[in-house]
Amino acid sequence: MINKIIFNADDFGISQGVNQAIEQAHKQGVLNSTSIMITLKWAEQAVKMAQSMPELNIGLHINLTNQQAALAHHEIPLLTDDKGYFKNGFVNLAILNLLHPKELKRQAKAEIEAQIKLAQNSGIKLNHLDSHRHIHMIPAIFKASLELKQQYNIPRMRFINENPLRTIRQTQSKEWLKDGAWLKSLILSTCAVIDKLFFGYKSDTYFYSIINTCKISRDKLRQIKVPSQYQAVEIMLHPGKPEVDKQFPEDVFDDNILKDWRAKELAALLDKSVKDEFI
Repeated sequence: MINKIIFNADDFGISQGVNQAIEQAHKQGVLNSTSIMITLKWAEQAVKMAQSMPELNIGLHINLTNQQAALAHHEIPLLTDDKGYFKNGFVNLAILNLLHPKELKRQAKAEIEAQIKLAQNSGIKLNHLDSHRHIHMIPAIFKASLELKQQYNIPRMRFINENPLRTIRQTQSKEWLKDGAWLKSLILSTCAVIDKLFFGYKSDTYFYSIINTCKISRDKLRQIKVPSQYQAVEIMLHPGKPEVDKQFPEDVFDDNILKDWRAKELAALLDKSVKDEFI
């Protein structure tokens, strides 16, 4: 068995249902890590919940794509509209990386640093950095994130190094053919090669799973083989309670919050035997 298994729940603070699921998965299951979206409406509730979970590692889920930014529009005009809301998805940020890499890095770094400070000022000791929609893998944003990781002595940063063929063979899942996971994996793998080549970044943690993003049922966590060169594995999950969030439609800006798969991922995290599956 590998030295360390990190069960990380993304999206802490995105909704009440997700917050409740993360709290339950930690207190009753195997969840030992989460990533907070500190600028969102329900982040304050997440911070209060975290106070009762001192053993839960919390990182920053860098957000440059959804809802309102920490900084004003005039400080980060590439990233936000005139009301201060983020205006780009992954593709647009990738295009900006090609057209305006230096300015994208400068503005992204300013916003990410503001989010780090918000988290720290709320009493959270950041354990790691990752990002919503994996935008931190885009080279200019990756460089900004790496500099801030070092500046603020944040121990770990997620690196997308999953071997998709290994995952496909192990899980025997075909959902990736329909939901675009193969394309996401290809794009992020390309970013990883660039980031490693230009910035020399190395990670001793294996990442799982882009191929099965938001579809990690219990059967997809059986006999996961981690390549021998890694000391740890991070399993990214998105637990939630859609039945809770359906009661508050005004808070739902992303339909993925309401997907039944979030409940299935919560169920997987509540099965404590899952800790024995990784080899």
